[in-house]
Amino acid sequence: MNRRLLSVTVFLALMLTSLLAGRHNYHVTRNEITADLNQALALTLLEKKEPIVTQDTIRAYKQLRRTSGGQVLIAVSDERFCRHLKNRRLKETSFLTFDVVDKEYQGGSTDEQAIYSDTLMIRNEHAGETLALKGYTRLSAAAVFGMSDQRLPAGLMAAAILWAIGSMLYLRKREKENLVLQPVGGCGQPAEDGTQSAEDFGGLTYSDADDRFYGTDHTPIRFTPMQQQLMRLFWQSPSHSISKEEICAALWPKKDDANDTLYTLIRRLKPIVEEHTRLKIVADRGRNYSLEINELKS
Repeated sequence: MNRRLLSVTVFLALMLTSLLAGRHNYHVTRNEITADLNQALALTLLEKKEPIVTQDTIRAYKQLRRTSGGQVLIAVSDERFCRHLKNRRLKETSFLTFDVVDKEYQGGSTDEQAIYSDTLMIRNEHAGETLALKGYTRLSAAAVFGMSDQRLPAGLMAAAILWAIGSMLYLRKREKENLVLQPVGGCGQPAEDGTQSAEDFGGLTYSDADDRFYGTDHTPIRFTPMQQQLMRLFWQSPSHSISKEEICAALWPKKDDANDTLYTLIRRLKPIVEEHTRLKIVADRGRNYSLEINELKS
């Protein structure tokens, strides 16, 4: 997959996951508030001390409903109800509402922006009326969002931002490397800025700027330090060929017989070169080693 497309895909996936997680936690908090209102309303009704709604209030409510010709919402601030709420933030913003269940009763909520409990039906023996009670709280969406657990969404959003910044820096670096790898002359010839050019040879290029070899796909080839030294010897040779004696003298100057070590190094280096380039390492009667273009991969 294209690196730029991969970076954008990962960024969008992290952002989308963050938004979905935030939305989910927001709705979880709303449901918890509703559950708190439900249990507080149930406990309030179980106390059965004095009527929550007086007869005068019920008469005034019915009169207002007739006058308005529609549904009326009357808020009743009840100390018992607020005391039973578990969430402290709800105690200051919650109240009860009631409706008289008769032929004009419409049910439902008149305030879609508020969070409210289930409807509980009770019989007011003093007034001889059946009342529909609800617990309400007025909280903005921002307030509910602030009450919800947004640590995971925030972490995902931070990861998305860091990923975007890291991807931008990486892609810029790759663009600069690709500029360095543009051929500007013959192999080994200095460029105008004084650095050695990165002439392509069998899909292999070398950058003096960062002392790296790059393969056919312009990605760095990972060599061990010893493999890197040997590849530099091949690269710096005009014919890309070098004798065993020169290699051993350059890599193991204090070792009397490094033939076995050289053989092991060549054996491990061959598959790496062939995997990332169109080159192969060829032995000439055990005296020389050369980098040659692999015709089978051309």
